[in-house]
Amino acid sequence: MRRLVIAPHMDDESLGCGGLLAKHPEDATVLVVTESGEQRRAEHARAMELLGVRDTRCLDYRDGTTQQHMSELVGRLDEVMAEVQPHEVYLPFPSLHQDHIGVYEAGMRSARLSMSPGHWVPNTVLVYDIAVYDVNLYPSDLRWNVFEALTEEQADLKAAACAAYVSENPGGAHPMNSIKEIAATVGHMRKVPFAEQYALVRQVRR
Repeated sequence: MRRLVIAPHMDDESLGCGGLLAKHPEDATVLVVTESGEQRRAEHARAMELLGVRDTRCLDYRDGTTQQHMSELVGRLDEVMAEVQPHEVYLPFPSLHQDHIGVYEAGMRSARLSMSPGHWVPNTVLVYDIAVYDVNLYPSDLRWNVFEALTEEQADLKAAACAAYVSENPGGAHPMNSIKEIAATVGHMRKVPFAEQYALVRQVRR
């Protein structure tokens, strides 16, 4: 099983899929679309080290500009898809941030069925939750209908990876400081100790 997590910014992969990455680090590739400076890079490296993920990449687009480079971005995602050949692709929920919308749209286009030779079509496409955004400007029919059960150790690793992003933490009462509690809430609603939630876009079972 090969999994590709596409993140708009360095921290989104941990906020949305940190438990999944801790659960399957050897099968995962993390692709970050935007560049956020040396401090964020160092924090990202630490987060990936905590989660055990070794295959990480960055496309280095400027923060806030992904929608301005849609055609080019889709092409670059196509290249990564063809190289990694993931069975499962994880995209950000298209919520309040313009880069989340841009990366979601580009990822959906890259995951398309194409007539181009060599174009990779993943069997499964899922959308992950970024709990820091509670307002959605993008109309969609996405629903949280897939739940990844986590152990307490995996929930702790997710929380530690998110805590590695010191520059992004506003302190106090905030989702970034409640990662394990959120995982417990999602899990308890499904009768497991901890979980992450995803919206299934497409699944081809073989």
